[in-house]
Amino acid sequence: MSVIQILIYAAVLVFLVTNITRFIRMASTPIHLRWELYPVAHDVKRFKYGGSFLEESDWYTKKLHKSMLGEIRVMLPEIFLLKGVWEYNRSLWLWSFTFHIGLYLLTALIFVLILGGIIIGPNIFNVEAGYGSLSTIGQIIHSLSYAMLIAGCAIGTIGTLGLIIKRSTDREMSSSSSFGSYFNLFFIAAIFISGLVFLFSGSAVDKLIKCYYSLITFQPMPNLGAAFAVHAVISGLFILYLPFTHMTHFFMKYFTYHKVRWEDTPNIRGSKLEKKIQEQLSYPVTWSAPHINADGKKNWADIATEEVKKDEK
Repeated sequence: MSVIQILIYAAVLVFLVTNITRFIRMASTPIHLRWELYPVAHDVKRFKYGGSFLEESDWYTKKLHKSMLGEIRVMLPEIFLLKGVWEYNRSLWLWSFTFHIGLYLLTALIFVLILGGIIIGPNIFNVEAGYGSLSTIGQIIHSLSYAMLIAGCAIGTIGTLGLIIKRSTDREMSSSSSFGSYFNLFFIAAIFISGLVFLFSGSAVDKLIKCYYSLITFQPMPNLGAAFAVHAVISGLFILYLPFTHMTHFFMKYFTYHKVRWEDTPNIRGSKLEKKIQEQLSYPVTWSAPHINADGKKNWADIATEEVKKDEK
């Protein structure tokens, strides 16, 4: 087993374990402070005009109807078109859009290559002279992989370099940018650029399918050239690094949207939400702010119900 294989296996394992652990920890945290802003995407009936179920005098007697399709309708333009960036920071949109499209294409390419490794992996070693021996689906996978690789790397390179220049030259962005912000962009740029170099080194898709076939079957990976090795090492290190950065917002947004921005479940007597709130009110408070008067023994219920002393003049 090659060093590259070991790196990729380790990177994928760390990526999955770390992100799953973070997701579980986030899901088990206390109730988030809700925005209580309307409209909410799952209320399809009132979303168009900005209303809420609180408009009805007897809302507490009716069952809430939440539409996942309504949420998807709002989320898809945000995820794939970056609607929020377009509306609130249009000068950044083009670079951010191309940056994300590049990432989406390379991420989708992983799954296409896994499929390619399963379907045409055993035969790819024998088709360097031509692709006539591949099945129709094999030829589709091969052509699609090539298109996704070149489009993803080219578009991603444009977007990443644009973001670096924008962040460096824009006074507001540069003043609020940390070393980590630039490091992440340069790291991702290295993936895109090394991917382009690998692409033009020759037989890139064949080599990638051989790589994935070796990974899937746990067979030794053949020597696929220096350009492949550089791209694979950079990509593997990034997968290893990503779970420890703020870039995990790609799944953390589930909580900020569903549990903070759109969560509007009412606190009805005897409900699960009431029980959770009662449990959280029993937590001890250790804040050091003097106006809280926390001593580590009082809980939130004590502090919320105690009499507030007037300031003496």
